[in-house]
Amino acid sequence: MKLKYLIFLLFIISPSVYAQCSPADSDCVPVGEWQFSIALGAGVITNPLNDGDNIPLVIVPNFSYYGEKVFIDNNALGFTFYESDALSFSAISQINRENSFFERWHPNNIFVNTLSNSIVSEAQFDEAIDAIEGTGKTETDIIEVELGQVQERKWAFDAGLQVNWFFFQHSHFQVKLLHNINNIYNGLNAQLALEQPFTFSTIPNNLLTLTIGANWQSKEQVDYYYGIDEKDNVVDELYYQGKASLSPYFKFINQYAINENWSVKLTLQREWLDSSLTNSPLVHDDVIDTFFVGVEYAL
Repeated sequence: MKLKYLIFLLFIISPSVYAQCSPADSDCVPVGEWQFSIALGAGVITNPLNDGDNIPLVIVPNFSYYGEKVFIDNNALGFTFYESDALSFSAISQINRENSFFERWHPNNIFVNTLSNSIVSEAQFDEAIDAIEGTGKTETDIIEVELGQVQERKWAFDAGLQVNWFFFQHSHFQVKLLHNINNIYNGLNAQLALEQPFTFSTIPNNLLTLTIGANWQSKEQVDYYYGIDEKDNVVDELYYQGKASLSPYFKFINQYAINENWSVKLTLQREWLDSSLTNSPLVHDDVIDTFFVGVEYAL
């Protein structure tokens, strides 16, 4: 399994329940200890791209380390330079997720059979134009660009600032502002998330966490991953220049602890893609759905 794809999966299915912590305590993170867990179950992350295979979630490892200042949380490496009871500021770096949808190899090749659509050739393009001539439709109404037609999109490293604010009854607000640091798209992205955990006296050892948030991408990032230009193997009528995007999402995680090591987890998430993404000929769907149900073992 390629490391970059594994890290992407680790980032999606989190947080974990630690062996030393009760799931009723959402703020419980042991300091100075490595934490490992592995979830086994069934799930999927849908791929919004044309000819893009969905990402199966069957075996999902998870790891983290929180020291006094340094922390590692799956794909993120950070250093906290200011911390109080309610507020913290950290410098972080992490792998950008967008390339995960473009990667031709992923766990679907191991766990399930993959299905790939045929690639539209220029001859097929001409036939389609002839078929719609006089209808008033444009070429992009009919023709979609598939992964095999575009130049490889490389994976990027981002770095920047993370702010965490803990307030009313363990509510957690997080902001990340990141810039590409390995000269792939040379732009910015930001992530906003408001998380609220819930516990119920009638269901001991159960933790329900609701999150609302948004992913913002600068025009440079959108254009690099979803734009179409002369570097791609398509006719110029299908060229597309990306613009900045803001895509909101909602996440639901329910985790019930059977004992200090085993728990049952259900994760549901939907992200609604901005029109600057869905208008790209590369993009087929306007949402990204994540679903996982299974058991998790904390080491």
